[in-house]
Amino acid sequence: MRVTGCFLVPIVVLYRKEGNELCFPRINRRSAKSPRIVSMQTLGASGGCHMGAVLLRDLYGPWKRTGKPEIFIPRDSWMNHAFTFKSAGITPHFLPYFNAETASLDFPALSTAIRSLPAQSVVVLQTNAQNPTGCDPSPTQWRELASIFSERGHLAFFDASYPGFASGDIDTDLECVRLFAEQEIPTVFVATYGKCFGLYCERVGILSIITPDQEVRDRMETQMRLLVRAESGAMPDFGSTIIETILSDERLEQQWRGEVHDMAKDLQHRRHTLRTELERLGTPGDWRHITDQNGFFSYIRLSAEQITGLRIKHHVYLQDSGRISIAGLNSSNIGYVARSIDDVIRADSSLPLLLS
Repeated sequence: MRVTGCFLVPIVVLYRKEGNELCFPRINRRSAKSPRIVSMQTLGASGGCHMGAVLLRDLYGPWKRTGKPEIFIPRDSWMNHAFTFKSAGITPHFLPYFNAETASLDFPALSTAIRSLPAQSVVVLQTNAQNPTGCDPSPTQWRELASIFSERGHLAFFDASYPGFASGDIDTDLECVRLFAEQEIPTVFVATYGKCFGLYCERVGILSIITPDQEVRDRMETQMRLLVRAESGAMPDFGSTIIETILSDERLEQQWRGEVHDMAKDLQHRRHTLRTELERLGTPGDWRHITDQNGFFSYIRLSAEQITGLRIKHHVYLQDSGRISIAGLNSSNIGYVARSIDDVIRADSSLPLLLS
């Protein structure tokens, strides 16, 4: 393990090689002699989104020509996305994503909306385990989206905050962004390693941009270095050193991948248990969506009154949207949560949106 003590560390370069190999192995190997990927360490995904936003604001040609930096985000997305881009001087607009009646991805509406955007628009998408809905495009749908992006010249801004936590496999969950990058669709990629490495408080993220050639890559790296210097001077070293050590050792990496797989399976088990308990209680509604969705979160479509009832009467806390943290469920509380949901639904004359 590299030891730095309390000295400042080099700008940009921490775990870049290992991160590129993890996220873009095929491109990374094909362009080994003439690198196309430029990456920098960031303060988690929030910092990555901010850094990516600033770089695009200052450098993205279509925005420079129009003087109107605008970005398109799914209406049901991580709440910090819109705030982060707006704080960088970029106007957020929203795309349809979630079908409340079926509790699933509304792919026809999403794909139609993206196709109708002005050419060379910037669109934010999450790679997997979408926060907050738990609904991801299928491989076939990702290919259709890639075709639309290529046809319209759009730039894809990917956020990978939960790699491995949808399918249980890092490579499967990141295949969508590799698909876009390998089809030479303009791609900005942000990831946090805080969750999948258990280093949440260390704020370890990465921002990668796939460039057309090494010359553009080298110029972009210069801009990244200048941005880091202006924003924070340097990046923290402790968490990044742990990641670099694990990804540089095949045995440790395989152990880590296995642990991520086990965590994903545990999340799926919690989903299954919650659904089974609601169905055992005969709770009014169709609860299949709990296991159809994946990742850390699920949309439990309850009315505002029912959500308030959960908080006041049962001290069960969901967001106003109905988002529940699957990771917050365990063998000690999952039965209580199910009984509480059952109680507020039966007590409320306005049944939830998801009735069979």
